[in-house]
Amino acid sequence: MNTTEELRGSGAGQGFGVAGFVIGLIALIISFIPCLGMYAIVPGVIALVFSAVAFNQASRASASRGLIIAALVISILATFIASWQLVMIRRATTGIGRVGTEVRDAFRDDIGDEIREKVRRALEEIPDFEELPLEDTIEFDTEEMIKELERLEKERENDEGSRNP
Repeated sequence: MNTTEELRGSGAGQGFGVAGFVIGLIALIISFIPCLGMYAIVPGVIALVFSAVAFNQASRASASRGLIIAALVISILATFIASWQLVMIRRATTGIGRVGTEVRDAFRDDIGDEIREKVRRALEEIPDFEELPLEDTIEFDTEEMIKELERLEKERENDEGSRNP
């Protein structure tokens, strides 16, 4: 019997090939599960490594490679799908974060301006406490409050100007 025929009959790489196929199949199934499929990257990469090692061993020994090629294809597919899910989830969370920031800023700007104007009007309508005949009143300076509100508005405008180049 020829040594080439002996090597063809050998199971070189078949153990790694079967392991890569099974792990790749598990990774492929997991990769289709919404929101959990991204975790199939780990077994997908492991299956890919096992399949590559098996393919290398089978090629050197000229052994059959049918199962090993199937393991490679399944491993690559599972890793690709899991990677795609990971990218999509990262994009979604980034987008959701941006939407939350924009809503917060819009709410703060629109509602904040309205409330500031109401407070300004209310402060202007309040008479100085010194003119009231009440004793034990709290000293309240409306001019100082209006100046403080204007200072805060300028700070906010400066902050917005520095955020939007």
